Amino acid sequence: MGQLCVLYALFVLCGKEKLNSQPSTLNLILFRIICVFQLLITVFLTCTSLVNFVQTGRFYFALESFFFMLMAALSILGLNIVSNNYPDKPITGATKSFFNWVFLLNFLLLAFLFALFFSGIKSLRLASELLNKPVLSLPVQLLVSFLIITMMLIFHFAILYGLYRLRRAIHQNFYEKTFEFEKD
Repeated sequence: MGQLCVLYALFVLCGKEKLNSQPSTLNLILFRIICVFQLLITVFLTCTSLVNFVQTGRFYFALESFFFMLMAALSILGLNIVSNNYPDKPITGATKSFFNWVFLLNFLLLAFLFALFFSGIKSLRLASELLNKPVLSLPVQLLVSFLIITMMLIFHFAILYGLYRLRRAIHQNFYEKTFEFEKD
């Protein structure tokens, strides 16, 4: 199932779907699955960062846990919008303001995810040189942590793009519904 979600995320990011088209049922189901996987990963990493902060007292881990909480909030927001607003209930009021801030902050958090990604590549390369082994034959713990960060990055792009498309579809459906009502 995880491989299917990663493939879907890559498919969405490569732009094989029309931007103005309505999300299909399969797209909405896979979007929800991606949001749930991202939520699980970010909650786990938030807890890990908080434990590291308590053990070491380094401020970096507190900041890292805050960043992961913001990513979890984006996943929760995605699930809520699909459940409560799709297909034609506009996002208004406090939800709209919250959406705009969380979306903007998570867009900026891409820099954090890319930093983790490139740091992981550097760590794998250094471990490979130190152990005189190819990267794929390194200990599983190193590879799994890098794969988790890579999945998070891909899922984060898919969620940001999915929320953008979802909000466009909701906006378009709301105004089409309004115009059809006014014609009668």
